[in-house]
Amino acid sequence: PASAVDALDRLLESIGRRAAEIDPTRIVIHWPHVGRSYRGTVILGQSLYGWADDFPVGSFRDPAGRADAIAVARARNADRPDPNDWLLEVPAATRNSPFWTASRLIADAVQPDGATPWYSRIAWMNLFPCAPSDPRGNPSGALKEAQDPYVGELLRAHVEQLDARRVIAFVGPYWWPAAGPAGLADLPVAPEPLLRAGVDAAERTWIVGWHPAGASRHGWGPARYAELIVDTLRKVERADREASAS
Repeated sequence: PASAVDALDRLLESIGRRAAEIDPTRIVIHWPHVGRSYRGTVILGQSLYGWADDFPVGSFRDPAGRADAIAVARARNADRPDPNDWLLEVPAATRNSPFWTASRLIADAVQPDGATPWYSRIAWMNLFPCAPSDPRGNPSGALKEAQDPYVGELLRAHVEQLDARRVIAFVGPYWWPAAGPAGLADLPVAPEPLLRAGVDAAERTWIVGWHPAGASRHGWGPARYAELIVDTLRKVERADREASAS
């Protein structure tokens, strides 16, 4: 299997090939942040919404430019006491957003540990690692199209590198370009606001659903949504254990 660095390089190269079509001309880029007490729970978002590291799209045409961007992304927050403790420094509106509220409730439910903060028990990553720098937002148009063929490969490489046990994918319709290349096209369908729920060939549990912000707009606030996800995760893992024992 491809390494995550190689997979990200191919994705950035694809963006570089379409640099002339992509506006804005600077984008932010992300590498997973792994909490110090991580034990296999991955929270997967759609994409970044603003970030500290941004790069000119044209630099991705050059292998040295891509290598520099990847090195910067991998080093981001690596020297902090916890790579996810940046959450303590952002405005309360961000910390208390549907995404992070649901993530906190899920982390506390599946990996309770009063001795460590919840964010240290997860790895946080994004399905689409590159997004517009200014204005901030999800990738669209040529920027999203350039990433579509590569996000599944990158996702698979990351979860293997992280030895993930369970992945909570808050990705909504951004899921579909990734499902097949990530080897997850056969995950069982789950009712909305979830999309898929099951166990992959490597015995990882996947819960794929709407982004918490979208779920909130449809009456599934963070607490209710997190409860649904945790309940579904436990049912999937119980059924898998029973199937293995029979």
